[in-house]
Amino acid sequence: MSKTIQQKMHEQHRRWQSDCETWRSDIDEWNKELRVALGDLREVEDMLRDSLDALAAHADSVWESEQRRGAHELALREEAKSGAEKKTDKAWAKSHREHAARHERLADAHARIKKYQHQVVAGVMRLLRVARQGM
Repeated sequence: MSKTIQQKMHEQHRRWQSDCETWRSDIDEWNKELRVALGDLREVEDMLRDSLDALAAHADSVWESEQRRGAHELALREEAKSGAEKKTDKAWAKSHREHAARHERLADAHARIKKYQHQVVAGVMRLLRVARQGM
């Protein structure tokens, strides 16, 4: 038995209604997800601002290290000129070890910041590309 045109239209309307119900459910879920994502992005923004502060502190540490190294080098040069370098070799060796240890800590911090920086910026750029394609 074949269906009438009206029956076929009613079936199609029921499918459309089912589609719309599914779509409304999807939209509700997506709204929830986007609201959570916006909260997460605020958290990420706060973290990025903290990273800027940490980067400024790192830059200060690098500047201070340069100043200490310059002062240390100047003092060594002056001592060498005066011919008194043999008198303080042990003191200079200790001071140099301390400078070296500080420099290593600074290098380690810089490597961690560099890795973090590359990962975070790449992640933000990926997110931007995807978001720009979506709408």
